[in-house]
Amino acid sequence: MTLAQAKAEALRRLSVAGLEDPVLEVQVLLGHVGFDRVRQILDAHTPIDDDTLTSLMSLVDRRAAREPMAYLTGHREFYGLDFTVTSDTLIPRPDTETLVEVALSRGAHIPCPRILDLCTGTGCVGISIAHSIEVSSLTLVDISPRALEVARLNASRILGDSCRWRCIEGDLMCNIEDDAFDIIVSNPPYIAPEWMECLSPEVMMEPSLALRDDDDDGLGIERRIVDEAVGHLADGGVLALECDYRQARDLESYMKARGYVDTLVTNDLAGLERVVSARFAKRSPKD
Repeated sequence: MTLAQAKAEALRRLSVAGLEDPVLEVQVLLGHVGFDRVRQILDAHTPIDDDTLTSLMSLVDRRAAREPMAYLTGHREFYGLDFTVTSDTLIPRPDTETLVEVALSRGAHIPCPRILDLCTGTGCVGISIAHSIEVSSLTLVDISPRALEVARLNASRILGDSCRWRCIEGDLMCNIEDDAFDIIVSNPPYIAPEWMECLSPEVMMEPSLALRDDDDDGLGIERRIVDEAVGHLADGGVLALECDYRQARDLESYMKARGYVDTLVTNDLAGLERVVSARFAKRSPKD
């Protein structure tokens, strides 16, 4: 079978599966098995070896079954960086770059901030912040040991020795002893139970642990972070959380009720309310 014939068969299978842009998907999968776009043209009539053909069609069939492309290639670009992704982690999304931008903007006045990234997954949020500015330290936390291994791999590859970073396994801040982080960020699970059935087949293949919050409004974990962050933020420190647009105003109100000030709701690339941030000013004993 020639490369052109293999490409045509791959395109047929993905088209039958109803994928939105099968042509692009085939190009990406061919690139993953060694045929960049130039080779796809120049070697179109060259026979493809059996092992490569088997690998390609295996990937095509997995994609036709709606397995996310990032899990097939093992990579996803986020904030201009290449992150390793596995089925143990949430796939980084462009909308989450808003969380990075908010943290950088709201913490711009803090020299060399100490960063805490909760529910870190691939580590994309915290690592992107630490790659963008000089930080004193970066702490990446996740309850999943497998996800944390991916975060550790990404931090080692992207940050190396450029800053002090560490990975801690734990349920939010239960294993965190520090009480002076300048910026706490998180893209926690916030999909309410009744929303789960509306997710795409691709999203449904991502870890439920990283998606679903069992409270009816999907804000259970968000509220825990707001409460726990009080004991771990430096005076005037910034807390920034990603949420669904249907939750943003409720989350903002909860922050205000817990003593946070200068709350801000920021829209994502689609114009939807996506990130809620605030500062926490510690009160003196006289207050």
